[in-house]
Amino acid sequence: MQGTRVYMTIVACLVLMISCDYADTSLKEVDALIDERLLIQQEYQNRIDSVYSTTLLEMTDSERFACYGQLYDMYRAFNIDSQLNYAQKRITLADELNNIGYKQAAELNMAEVLMRSGMYYEAMRCIDGVAAYPIEDFLRPYYFHLRRTLYGLLSDFAITESEQRLYDALTQTYRDSIMYVQPEGGFVYELVRADALANEGRYIEALKVLENYDSLYSISPEEQGIFSITMAQIYRQLGDIESEKHQLIKSACSDLQGAVREYVSLRELAILLYREGDIDHAHYYMQCAIEDANAGGLRGRSLEVSTLYPIVESAYQQQESLREHLLHMLLISIVLIVIMMGFFLVYYARQRKVLRLLNRQLHEMNTNLVQSNQIKTVYVGRYMEMASLLIDRFDNWRKTLHQYVKNDNIKQLKAEVGSQKFTQEQLNAFYHNFDEAFLNIFPDFVDQVKGLLVEGGEFRMKNGERLNTDLRVLCCIRLGITDSVQIASFLRYSLSTIYNSRTRMRNLAKGDRELFEQKIKTL
Repeated sequence: MQGTRVYMTIVACLVLMISCDYADTSLKEVDALIDERLLIQQEYQNRIDSVYSTTLLEMTDSERFACYGQLYDMYRAFNIDSQLNYAQKRITLADELNNIGYKQAAELNMAEVLMRSGMYYEAMRCIDGVAAYPIEDFLRPYYFHLRRTLYGLLSDFAITESEQRLYDALTQTYRDSIMYVQPEGGFVYELVRADALANEGRYIEALKVLENYDSLYSISPEEQGIFSITMAQIYRQLGDIESEKHQLIKSACSDLQGAVREYVSLRELAILLYREGDIDHAHYYMQCAIEDANAGGLRGRSLEVSTLYPIVESAYQQQESLREHLLHMLLISIVLIVIMMGFFLVYYARQRKVLRLLNRQLHEMNTNLVQSNQIKTVYVGRYMEMASLLIDRFDNWRKTLHQYVKNDNIKQLKAEVGSQKFTQEQLNAFYHNFDEAFLNIFPDFVDQVKGLLVEGGEFRMKNGERLNTDLRVLCCIRLGITDSVQIASFLRYSLSTIYNSRTRMRNLAKGDRELFEQKIKTL
């Protein structure tokens, strides 16, 4: 009996080691695909361009309508602005042809784009307009899918419990409708059936549905992403974190290989890894998700990631600070060992010289540590305050928008949503807080920078500004942020603005221009 227990313990340890190694290997695959994603996306864009290069003038109207539909589908999770463009082209052509089936298909395309842009009210109006007439049979699955998805989103954002119950019921109704028009045993049917079971809390049954389908049929690369993230969500409800991670990795790899910029699975994987303490991967994946969401104009996904990114970024910066501290401690330890060895190898006078040098270095290190702690304290306090204020402002804005919707004040709602005033106000507040925090720590920074410039080099400030664009870029360099992409992301400037600013300041520098930024780091 005792031998059996020992054997089982050994087996369990081996399984754990294998699973950990597998997870690490899988994450390496995700890392490799992220590194290659720009090439993958360019190849995907080339495939889109090859479709577009077909001479549309030589096509029949039906062929051209179908071609617009193909391009619409290819841009679905890649670039929402281009997807909107082809939805509009389909509407225009359908109106010219006066074909009811084409009109309904094009209007449903437009409803999907509006929904993915967060314009749920407009999307509903579009779908309701289509439903005013008998829906073509070939469009019924698409129509039911959009209804189910839209009501699911409205349920997520419902303010009252009664609203949520209503939208949940409507979501279930259209789940049933999808299953009614889909062939039993097909991919969509089984996926929706599993979703319905999971929604009822029948997670084991839902999992068996998907596992049976996976064992019987070959899942295409295009289907793998949605299939795996559905399984991941079920495993999450069952508390099986390792299986959830495995499915999220499969889904993320599928998205990356297919040039899908709408990284739902990669974002969920980043959150899971963050909770497990793998801050490096969580930060890397969040950065990828927000960069590609912005590149694709996927504003809804970009907002979702942006709400979570500061939390991961803060943890990442704390970890980097800890690593730096440990490095300093390691360096100090090495220095102490050298001192101990030198005690036995050099003369007393020479040892004193070495000790003085070491003390000076230690003093500099301590000064840097104190300064780093001061920077962290000031900025963390500032940005926690700013984050709290921003949450309040977003909540007030949400209430305002809700009131507009409640009062059917669509004109005012459109004006409010289309305005850049709120964004600009928050950006100005960000710059103000950044400037105040930095100058509180480095009050002589501007004067010191002027001392590094040739005669005639000066800064042009707007009224009320304490720092301008060039100075903020130099502030980032002083704080240790030297990568232009990171500076652009942090300050919300374009990458070309950062390059031009750095070039302009180097050209104004005294002496060796290549050493200018090194001098900035030591101010």
